[in-house]
Amino acid sequence: MVLANDDLRKPARTRSAHDLVAHGIGQNIMRGRFPVGSILPGDAELMELFGVSRTALREALKTLAAKGLIESKTKVGTKVLDRNNWNMFDADILEWHLEMGVDAQFLGWLFEIRQTLEPFACATAALRRTPKQLEGMRKALQAMYGCATNRQGFTKADLAFHQAILEASGNPFLQSIGSVIGAALATSFTISSPVSSDARFEQVMEQHQAVFDAIEKKNPSAASAAMSALIIQAAERVRITHGEAALATIPTHAFSGN
Repeated sequence: MVLANDDLRKPARTRSAHDLVAHGIGQNIMRGRFPVGSILPGDAELMELFGVSRTALREALKTLAAKGLIESKTKVGTKVLDRNNWNMFDADILEWHLEMGVDAQFLGWLFEIRQTLEPFACATAALRRTPKQLEGMRKALQAMYGCATNRQGFTKADLAFHQAILEASGNPFLQSIGSVIGAALATSFTISSPVSSDARFEQVMEQHQAVFDAIEKKNPSAASAAMSALIIQAAERVRITHGEAALATIPTHAFSGN
């Protein structure tokens, strides 16, 4: 496979040479310029395209392999793997998707995984949270109240609130989904921000307050229900439909991009 420089979309900013290559190859895999099942260009061609050393290229390929995007085989080359091998919880993969722009289906997937995991995280946080962790949630909530007209500030405070809940769950697997929540919040707020009107802001804050109150009272069922309602309302705000489902005793919903 031979590609001209113009065929690759290179990132505008990177922190290191191997970050530049990982970002560039990763995005071009997602855009289909390096299709699933295809073999990447050889080392010499990639080194020339990105203007990096063999060492930087090798480090980038190791990074992409760890994320499940590629696999190297002797005498075959580096193959682009199917999407079901990709680590969708990886912060870089989520960031690359957001940089390209996500469609309704992808946003629906984000809401679906949030609805599957966050209500349970709230329930466990209600049972396990410490006074210090509760205070962290309170501070994030107060910061949200102070950002009625500040979209960027509200997004930052909202993410801090959700991350504080994940931390209070005491479950390292739940704590690792912070990047997924961040991606969902960033995307949905771009489409429709809670601070776009007084009525919407009041509704969103009432829902977040209900989550906090339930966790403060150590009421796991109420915490779960409040988070579930919050996520459903957020999905409806960006016009993502949902169909009800059930999983154990925690309410969940299956979202779609249709």
